[in-house]
Amino acid sequence: MEARPYGVVFLHNQNLSLDLELKHSLNLSQRPIHMPKLSTIADNIFRLGPYPEYSMLLNKYHFYQNSMLLHWAERNAHPVTLKHLANYGKTLNKDKIIMSANFVRNEIPVRLALRIKSLQKLPFDVVNNFHFAQVYECYYHCFNSFRKYSRIDNLEENDKFCEFIKDTLDEHLTVLPHLMMGALENSILNSLPQKELDEFMSSMLRSRVSRRVILEEHISLTTRFQKNKSSDSLGDLFSECSAFEQLEICTGILINYLRGLYPNLQLPELIIEGEDAKFPFMLSHLHFIFGEILRNSYKAVITNCLRINDHLGEDQLSKIKPPPIVVSVANNAKDVVFRFSDQGGGMPKEVLQDIWSFGKSPKKAQVYLNTFHSLPGLDLNPHFQVKDSFSGQHKKQPPLDGSANALLKNITHMEEIVTQRMGIQDKESQEGLYSRKKSFMRSLIARPFDLTLGVSLPMCKVYTDYWNGDLRMHSLEGYGSDTYLRLSKLGSFNSDKVQLDRA
Repeated sequence: MEARPYGVVFLHNQNLSLDLELKHSLNLSQRPIHMPKLSTIADNIFRLGPYPEYSMLLNKYHFYQNSMLLHWAERNAHPVTLKHLANYGKTLNKDKIIMSANFVRNEIPVRLALRIKSLQKLPFDVVNNFHFAQVYECYYHCFNSFRKYSRIDNLEENDKFCEFIKDTLDEHLTVLPHLMMGALENSILNSLPQKELDEFMSSMLRSRVSRRVILEEHISLTTRFQKNKSSDSLGDLFSECSAFEQLEICTGILINYLRGLYPNLQLPELIIEGEDAKFPFMLSHLHFIFGEILRNSYKAVITNCLRINDHLGEDQLSKIKPPPIVVSVANNAKDVVFRFSDQGGGMPKEVLQDIWSFGKSPKKAQVYLNTFHSLPGLDLNPHFQVKDSFSGQHKKQPPLDGSANALLKNITHMEEIVTQRMGIQDKESQEGLYSRKKSFMRSLIARPFDLTLGVSLPMCKVYTDYWNGDLRMHSLEGYGSDTYLRLSKLGSFNSDKVQLDRA
């Protein structure tokens, strides 16, 4: 059964939109494509209109006429580099912790206001998509919470502020899947040209990384101060990574799933060439990038092997050894370079040029959207509490099925599996952000091997570019593909060059 877009469905002859709640009421995602009963339409006619009925923000009063938002959006976000963050943590004291807290308190609403303003500049039917609308409301709710937060004057107030930040980070776990699914639904509905969609998604993802780094670094500073532990590193945000070790960890996770899918097949061997390299990087980003590249290589090799040997029986097929996947590693003082080589049959040029884009054909986007709906425990119903500026009352958006807590619980469960498979047992990792903070990206690593999302490689490229790296692919149709990944060593050579996006 196809999963239909949650987004806006236009009634062209009336220039009206049918929002998500009406769609669920009509049960369009559970029945064949035909006109619903007139009685059902009549029962829900009050929900027809240009603005979603469940939203307190997507209306003419908030969306285009909010002077408070414009006031904050006129401010300039402060430039922040990794070197700034590292230097700030060299020596810590009470005053520096409180100063950091108030910087975060004032900086985050500026960055959110700039992002919300950019969302308002998009065509309204794009933002009115169910998933993008949830991102908009999430950001606006967060903007209001931070701008109203009182000045922090002592360590006790900072501790409460850190708990507030942790809750905010957990609430925003749903932003990433909403963005990914919203991009696919926009592709299905052709709401935004491919180039504009790519620019929008890149800016949203980059700004999200910037805000989370600022927030998590303050938590890290507070934790180190409480433990009387200062350093010139980036605390818990970046781990010292071994190229060989991280490649083997990500491969091990994939192999576990492959053995379950193909119990009678020999699996491709991973061969790592070159010299090991040590470099600091965000583990969740590194594992996601490695995992998606390796996932594509393994899938291509296995699929190609089965295709060219489809005339063989199961016993004969089990004796066939697929060609290996070879990863070559080289590094210098500034960069680490990886070449992932496979003999998976390659791909046509017209396919290769579109793999880095979030925009897909409606047919492919529908397939990938179905995959998202197959992710276990993924519940993305509206759940943000938003304050009405006129009545001063809070309105809890009613969940349509279940609760968003299902997603948080599922992420926690999947991360426990990932942590066990990755063998994260050293004391620093257990005490650090990597094991304490939840991450939807890290939970995606543990998804079943056969679930292809369609937008993972574009995300990998955005994250690679963000950290001053590069990701490219060359493919020879009929033979295989080479994927080149360059990661900047985020240490003394490059930390002053990597600047967090201001919005």
